[in-house]
Amino acid sequence: MTSNPSDLPTLILLTQREHQRLRNQAKRLSAGTVPEHDLRTYRANWLAQLGFVDFLPPLIQAMDELLDCLSQGQPTETAYQEVVLQIGIYQKGSWGFIRHFYGSLNPYVDRWLKVLPSYKEAFTRRYEAHGKLSVAEQGALIREMVEAIPNKDDPYELKQSPEGRAILDELGILEEAREKEGKPIDKARTGQVVDFQAFRNRRR
Repeated sequence: MTSNPSDLPTLILLTQREHQRLRNQAKRLSAGTVPEHDLRTYRANWLAQLGFVDFLPPLIQAMDELLDCLSQGQPTETAYQEVVLQIGIYQKGSWGFIRHFYGSLNPYVDRWLKVLPSYKEAFTRRYEAHGKLSVAEQGALIREMVEAIPNKDDPYELKQSPEGRAILDELGILEEAREKEGKPIDKARTGQVVDFQAFRNRRR
């Protein structure tokens, strides 16, 4: 898949869905009483399903700090607030990324920033004619479109620190880099790779 302006309405729609889920989670996190099991579920789902990987590590780091506070019996109010803050930063970063690489959203949305009906109908025909995409499929499609944009790098310079590399490795980014360089990779993780072409063909 190559970056294509015609993909922009799809990317807008999927991003809006993703951000609505994050807003619901942020509202719950703001109360500061989310069970640890649910926090770990959020973390796992963010790693597996959020589409804008470049903006994800600070959010994961904030969640890890919250979980550390819980495990050590330390105050968590500030840690909860930091996770909510990082959700907002992730969302702003996502839209900034889209505008930077694709340009204005105006031709594709109304004044309430909802995707115009003709584009929404085209999306439904192409991807959801036989049922709504799962959250995992939506995230995979965002990642596919984002990955197709050329000349992306490491905006947080995460490869320069052990902590950053650990998160990139968990996201599978370092694994992909090793594969391109011809270095050995962990075969146990390869089964998690999504076959995007098969995914798209199945949904048409």
